[in-house]
Amino acid sequence: MKGLAPVANVKIYREFIFARLNDTGESFEAFFGDSLSSIDNMIDRSPEGKLVLEGAPLRYMHNCNWKMLVENQTDTCHPMVAHESSAGTAVSVWEKEQAKGGPKPMAVEVYAPFMAPYEFFEGMGIRVWPHGHGHTGVTTSIHADYSAVPGYFDQMVEAYGEERARAILGENRHNTVYFPHIMIKGPIQTMRVFRPLAADRTLVESYTFRLVGAPDMLFERTLMYNRLINAPTSIVGHDDLEVYERAQKGLASDALEWVNVQRLYEPGERHDVTETANGTSERQMRNQFAAWVHYMTLDMAEPARVEAAE
Repeated sequence: MKGLAPVANVKIYREFIFARLNDTGESFEAFFGDSLSSIDNMIDRSPEGKLVLEGAPLRYMHNCNWKMLVENQTDTCHPMVAHESSAGTAVSVWEKEQAKGGPKPMAVEVYAPFMAPYEFFEGMGIRVWPHGHGHTGVTTSIHADYSAVPGYFDQMVEAYGEERARAILGENRHNTVYFPHIMIKGPIQTMRVFRPLAADRTLVESYTFRLVGAPDMLFERTLMYNRLINAPTSIVGHDDLEVYERAQKGLASDALEWVNVQRLYEPGERHDVTETANGTSERQMRNQFAAWVHYMTLDMAEPARVEAAE
């Protein structure tokens, strides 16, 4: 009897392990290209250039198709609407408490930016890469104005030099999507994996990493963000969950044939290039679906190419 066949195509990139089960296909370098800069930035935030995975992931179920969750990672038009009753209410409570004085709590710093106006998200920008990858937060993001952690910048300067340290910490990408189903947040060291279980059922796993050699306060912020935003105990996550489930039910209707993701579409838009766009554009959603169509139809295109060659 034979055991499981070994995976021939394995790549270890900065201690993350990637595997391709198919014997043929694009190389690791060709598939990810410049998008690896988001992983680099997340790891380089450690003065020692290392991450440690801490604890088991938080998991919770979503009764919707997995693509809805991936779309939502770069949708910047929904936060101030979908989260008004949750994050908006929490911000209102904090504004009343401000009169009593004292520093802004870490939790408020985490959820308050979800109520930023459209102008903020427009200026934030979106970048797309080939093969369906992309990220929000080109010029700034909701993670850019967290309170400084005592001693951390000095550690980074000692490790990298001041110019490099400022470049690393000045890169505040919001959500980086690695097509088809991974998202990372470099500034707070979290990773989410969207695992399709059925056409209308998706398990989400949220992982947290510790920056080796960095102050514990940074990991405290990582844990707080994961609990407040990505967990079953989330303040804002249930807003998204409700929308996902309603949208999934809506897809069962035949009232409309298509789901429209044309916001800020520009004629001649390509999906094999690296470009930036307005932060409220659905450019990255279209980029993801272009990649999905490409990979889902590869085998279908083979006979056509053979016939043309003959």
